Amino acid sequence: MKVLFNRLLDGLTFKDIAGKRQPRIYVQLSGVILILLITLVSGTALERNTMLDKVRGTPVLVQVTPQPTVTNEPTATLSDICPTNPQDWKFVDVFPDDNFKRIEPTCVYEDLSKSVAWAMAVGEGYTRTEAMQALGFPDLPMQRLNQVMAMTNTKGPLSLRMSFTPPHPDFAEWRVDKGGNPAISYALRGCFRTDTIIGNKSEAWNTDYAVICALSEDSAATQVVIKLNNPTYTSSAAPIRSFVLFGYTSDKKWLWLGTQAEPKIGLDTLQDPGKEALSSAEQHGAVLWDATWLQQAYGLSMKPLPENWQSATFDADRNAILSDLNTYLNKGKP
Repeated sequence: MKVLFNRLLDGLTFKDIAGKRQPRIYVQLSGVILILLITLVSGTALERNTMLDKVRGTPVLVQVTPQPTVTNEPTATLSDICPTNPQDWKFVDVFPDDNFKRIEPTCVYEDLSKSVAWAMAVGEGYTRTEAMQALGFPDLPMQRLNQVMAMTNTKGPLSLRMSFTPPHPDFAEWRVDKGGNPAISYALRGCFRTDTIIGNKSEAWNTDYAVICALSEDSAATQVVIKLNNPTYTSSAAPIRSFVLFGYTSDKKWLWLGTQAEPKIGLDTLQDPGKEALSSAEQHGAVLWDATWLQQAYGLSMKPLPENWQSATFDADRNAILSDLNTYLNKGKP
């Protein structure tokens, strides 16, 4: 047995010069490999146990989706989700030192758009009454005013001279280009409150309308056709940009207040007026109100032009129409 042990010991070690036994090289390498294996196995086991502890210790949430309950809640309307009190509106600067602001939330413009749609429809052959009924207004959404106290971009409040469209219920007009197509578009230029903050007090300078919005009206029309009862009259027109005002009343209605007497700008003097108008509308949180929009938003297309409208240039017909309009304005009836 002793001899066997000595042979095994001689296989694993050798005696150096001093007579001491030293492990052979392959034994040293085997020892290093064994230590590495033990370390690797121990690390793997420790990592696995740690992972299992985390898994066992993490609760699993089981989500139970209940069946929807049918309720009889009323459908939300614009007035439910959009503030109608101007005190709840925020007026945001679009350009520095400009009196015309953007209203937020922009859902406020939904009701304004409806009144703009009426103004567009009466320029596309609808009588005042037809446009009113088609859009669901109980009354004409307009006001006959010769002057309006309002702001300009940099000045105000000022008394501005205005002109208004004839309110005769049966009066119809078309403003068209050479091809007989509708040629009117509106772009929002901004809005403003009609009071001034002085110290800690608010002083109103226009008590009829808490807010007024200014729009540009681009008329690319080269001809204007008017009709009242039977007479029809066609006149030529120059493409022009003018500015209109809409006022917000105490009973939460937007009324067309008319067209400013000044300024009037020839469209041919402007560089790409359509692109500029669209940019202004978007900057103020609105869309460009034109014939395409009117048809898409309210399903209103231009009324057919009267027969032989291009040759309807008799002064007698024009005078007859103007006479009826003046009679209505003076007496309140045709």
